[in-house]
Amino acid sequence: MNIVLRILWKGGVTRVALEEARNIPAKLIAYRKGETYYDLTGINYEILFEGGSRKIFTFLTSLYAKHRGSEATVDLDRIIKAKDLIKGKALFHDQFAGLTGYLRKRDYGEDYAVYIHETSLDNKGVKWILPKKLERLVLSKSKVIITNSNWNREILEENGFKAEVVYPGCYPKERINLDREKIVLTVSLWDKGRRPEIYGEIAKRIKGKLIMAGAWADKEAIEEFKAKYPEVIVTGPLPESELQKLYDKASVLVRFGFHEKGPGMGVLEAMASGMPVIVNDQLGSKELIKDNGFVVKDEIEAAERINEILEDDKLRKEFSLNSWEIAKSLHWKNHAEKVKELMEKL
Repeated sequence: MNIVLRILWKGGVTRVALEEARNIPAKLIAYRKGETYYDLTGINYEILFEGGSRKIFTFLTSLYAKHRGSEATVDLDRIIKAKDLIKGKALFHDQFAGLTGYLRKRDYGEDYAVYIHETSLDNKGVKWILPKKLERLVLSKSKVIITNSNWNREILEENGFKAEVVYPGCYPKERINLDREKIVLTVSLWDKGRRPEIYGEIAKRIKGKLIMAGAWADKEAIEEFKAKYPEVIVTGPLPESELQKLYDKASVLVRFGFHEKGPGMGVLEAMASGMPVIVNDQLGSKELIKDNGFVVKDEIEAAERINEILEDDKLRKEFSLNSWEIAKSLHWKNHAEKVKELMEKL
């Protein structure tokens, strides 16, 4: 079985693909390798193409996601070339990688599966006509469609595509720390589209310190943010071991999304360490909040809820234990078993 990824990079899509390759186990195939901090030890992987992206595709990608930087380029030339290089049953991570599967189906009659992290089918505006058409094409011939939230599933089914929800996973700790510091943590792959200024405003209102961890797609953006919000501790990219230390000592994780239908890996990893979670209603991980945190509307409500948790030790510990219990059902091995079972349909 092949797990196919456009870019071996940073962020949730890469993490899901890596853990599937590790736990199924399966071969991981990436069209291109970017800057990554994930541990590849023990993973059977292959990079199909060397070198950077062509400028034309970097420009085209920037029309849709300029804030993600050049690393996020959708390399259509490599996606097309890969149809003659990938053989055997494959799960393609995202609709763009899935175009390779569609071409293989057309030319060689080979079935494929696709994992949708963010469907574009509910996006509005003229510029989305082509991406939506491409996604429909890929989904129409995919024998198996997997997605990461009920939010995505509902949109897909409203558009005529049956999808199975398999949440991304985590590695729940054997035991968790219940004595924590008054630290509020937020973790992501940061860019301007994730509106980091919201966390600066939260930091001004909370009775603790806020740490913003994770790599930034734009190096200028991180410096601008640090200058504007000195009250926020910005770590930049961290090794897994250092990030884990933060998960173990912080009292609450906060994460906002903006029509971000996936759950966010930082939320799952925080829950694995027994952290209460606060998210807004525009993030897919709102589906995982069950007596382990709060779903809020804005940064003002988020700050109020954070302070509630920081000041009520009993509530914080209850939320911690509930988060940990939910995380146990989301172990990466459970994720891999579900994916493997669905892939048997190929």
